[in-house]
Amino acid sequence: MFFKLPWFGQKKPSYHDTEVLELDFLVDEFEDAMADIKDPVRTRLHAALIGCQSPKDLWFLRGKLFNLISKHHCEGVAHNRVARLDQKLRFFVEHHPDHAPDELPSGPMALLQ
Repeated sequence: MFFKLPWFGQKKPSYHDTEVLELDFLVDEFEDAMADIKDPVRTRLHAALIGCQSPKDLWFLRGKLFNLISKHHCEGVAHNRVARLDQKLRFFVEHHPDHAPDELPSGPMALLQ
């Protein structure tokens, strides 16, 4: 009977580490995803991250990040790390007053190569 109460169905996302509302935090998350990799591509990706002005810019770097991680680890690790970034990007554009959810490409969050 208690499970039918209205407040049991309205559950907020439990991503305690997902709630980021500054673009700098998203850039830091990208940096953390590739922190254990020593590669010249990482340096170029870091330079591209510094120049990002919007979540859409970060979105288009996901493919390069995925390739870098899968080259040094495996695709499973790359999928996990990029999926975590996807959650953070979605949360950011849905909850930030200066950005709209339609800034990111719609449909399935497929990796751009």
